[in-house]
Amino acid sequence: MLFSGIDGVITIVAGFGLALRLADDKSVGVFWAVAAACVFGVSFVHHVLGAVVFRTTVGKFLLMTRVVREADGGRPRFWRAVQRWLLGLTWLPMQPVWSLIGSDGDPYEDGCGLRYVRSKDLRRGRVRG
Repeated sequence: MLFSGIDGVITIVAGFGLALRLADDKSVGVFWAVAAACVFGVSFVHHVLGAVVFRTTVGKFLLMTRVVREADGGRPRFWRAVQRWLLGLTWLPMQPVWSLIGSDGDPYEDGCGLRYVRSKDLRRGRVRG
């Protein structure tokens, strides 16, 4: 969860920073629309392109974890990473619903055929197959 917190802070700070640059002199409503677009855009680049290109995000890199395909430990493919990102966007808003129905476990764990692994396990070949 720590890497998710780090990634969330990076996404929000970078998104609002970009929005301040783009909509500095605009009205409040326009600023918030630009801010939302920037936060989602930064989130997409950070989580999807980071996973596909580098197998990691900044938070995962700092904690030495990688995103891999569950089936073979390979690099995530673009559309799977997009699905995982969209699934992750629903995680926080769905927590009250899951707690009300008393669901056990995390329905988002290893979603879309992707999972998080420690970097050293990739080097040792423990994740393959």
